[in-house]
Amino acid sequence: MTTEEKVSLSTGTGSPPDPNNPNQLCQGQTAPIPRLNFPGLCYIDSDTGIGNSHSYGTGFPPGVTVASTWNRELIRARGFAIATEHKNKGAHAVSGPVLALGRTVGGGTNFEGFGNDPFLIGAAGYETVVGEQAAGVQAVPKQYLGYDGQSYNRTYYSSNIDDKTLHEVEGYTQTDLFGLKAGVDAFMAGMDQDMPGVAANGGSWGFYGTNLTKSVNNGSVPEWRLNDAATRIMTPYFLLGQDRDYPDINLVDDPGKAIVNSQSQRHRTLAREIAAAGTVLLKNTEGKGGLPLKRPTTITLFGPAAGPNPYGPNQYGYGDGILPSEWTTVNGYAMDPLTMGIGEGTLAGGTGSESTFYPRLVDPLSAIQNRANQDLTLVDWTFSPNMTMVKAVANRGTVCIPVVSSSSGESLDRNLTLMHNGDLLINTVAENCDNTIVVVQAVGPVDMEKWIEHPNVTAVVWANLGGQELGPALVDILYGDVNPSGRLVYTIAKNISDYAQPNIVVNPQPYPQINYTEGISVDYRGFEKNGVEPRFWFGHGLSYSNFTYGALEISKHGRLETALKTPIEYVGNAPGGDMALYDVAVIVQITVTNDGPYDGTEIAQLYLQMPPQAGNPTKILRAFVSIPIRDGETQKRKVYLTRKDISYWDVVQQTWITPSGTFNVHVGASSADIRVSSKFTI
Repeated sequence: MTTEEKVSLSTGTGSPPDPNNPNQLCQGQTAPIPRLNFPGLCYIDSDTGIGNSHSYGTGFPPGVTVASTWNRELIRARGFAIATEHKNKGAHAVSGPVLALGRTVGGGTNFEGFGNDPFLIGAAGYETVVGEQAAGVQAVPKQYLGYDGQSYNRTYYSSNIDDKTLHEVEGYTQTDLFGLKAGVDAFMAGMDQDMPGVAANGGSWGFYGTNLTKSVNNGSVPEWRLNDAATRIMTPYFLLGQDRDYPDINLVDDPGKAIVNSQSQRHRTLAREIAAAGTVLLKNTEGKGGLPLKRPTTITLFGPAAGPNPYGPNQYGYGDGILPSEWTTVNGYAMDPLTMGIGEGTLAGGTGSESTFYPRLVDPLSAIQNRANQDLTLVDWTFSPNMTMVKAVANRGTVCIPVVSSSSGESLDRNLTLMHNGDLLINTVAENCDNTIVVVQAVGPVDMEKWIEHPNVTAVVWANLGGQELGPALVDILYGDVNPSGRLVYTIAKNISDYAQPNIVVNPQPYPQINYTEGISVDYRGFEKNGVEPRFWFGHGLSYSNFTYGALEISKHGRLETALKTPIEYVGNAPGGDMALYDVAVIVQITVTNDGPYDGTEIAQLYLQMPPQAGNPTKILRAFVSIPIRDGETQKRKVYLTRKDISYWDVVQQTWITPSGTFNVHVGASSADIRVSSKFTI
């Protein structure tokens, strides 16, 4: 390859729409190299479907919802399905999964990730990548280090993280879109590819292209580094067989090619299954209504989130109502005038580059009407903000369902207050209906203290973000066709001030500093360490069944007393350090019985309390398993702890250390609901 050809691999060709490059169809794209019969690489920036394109793909639930399933098989299946649809459209890579830790509770893009625990994020990220690459598509994991979660000042703030936290909490490397500032310095530091490859911020942010060519020619960048980047970029292309019979790019904006419809009934069914399995039953009052529904006489729904967006399923923006949007284009780009509204209608996902164009979006009202007709149940509703109207309708209902929401997105952080006066709506309904079932569609935690203990709030269904099939999935949960098994992937506090980073950092200085003062005590670890009782703990979620746990069986494997090699002998040996870290060290067998009265799935969570030497003041998640169990049956599952799972990062020796002493093993239904404990000693 010539220098120019290798540079073209490291530089994107722009981002659509580009009047100077009508062939630019992907959100990130490299130029073709006709001499080598290389078509270029197409990157789509979405991990919920085919992003920001009218390209006939499935709108899957986002990361926060699939993580809430705590089901590795579903997480992997979602990755495979999303990648399959990308491949059908000719895309070589999915720009995801997002592996950010949702540290700032109001961070705009937290919903894209897998929650607030590093082990859960790693497990979900692994399953997603394996699924995507099994489909022959490159996975591009992103935002896995120092991404604080907030959108405000995200291109300027400094995340200051100590060494232990950096290792214990947090292919080729590619910039986020328009994320490159340091130019050639970034390339020499290991940044292999710049996307989308155009100057940003008025041209003040560096980009590769001709700049990189000049730097190679004048010796500023050595030839070996350019070869290194080209090798890294092309390796997955050949490894995944993308050089053989790969579909052409066929996005809807390309009038010269037939458009492939990537949807399938199988993918719709999977999207519905994920949305239901990712729904968390936070509260359920047995004996006073609640769930599951049993052929009620009347169901009444309240709030705009219960119905469709009156402006269409794919019209969204920022703020209540319909707002004109203004912007200034640069570098010759043109954009059509657009009017958008957010918070109008049911909430299927957040906003931003990870968003998907929904080919269909089934709202709760439509789905409930369809099911209620089978039982001859009367369905009534009002989307009115007028509380007099709400009161009148609530008085007519035997089951009242206010549907409330909290949204955010890229460049759109949030507070924790429900939109559309959700608190007032819930309380008004509950004051006039003694069987009020609250459904929350949310990107993350909300403040629910004004209504959660109301005696007439008999159930709270945390629907997360359900994607295009959210309505049918909600019906599955409400009627008991699916026994709830979703679990929270973050802690919901009683007081906003109890979160490690409760507020968006607004700092007038050019480069705001964000200090991770909590260290490794993230989310539930911090609540436990500080003795703070939240409203709902990490891992919490109810079922329509009751589960009991038997005694744990623990066995050790290998010579755990033997220290690992020193870092100097294994640095660069393999991704993640010494491969011995990933040897199985401990096997724990978990026994769970379903005491009924329904078939159900229990999410058994294993937390490990390490010896004091490790410097971990609380227990930490180290394994989980989703166990489907029929009514009255008992199931056993083994979970495997690796050497890394039972080790800590030593900041002095700069290596992973397995401490000597007693390890306490706790297994239960949440980080606080521990059902059985045992121990082993090294």
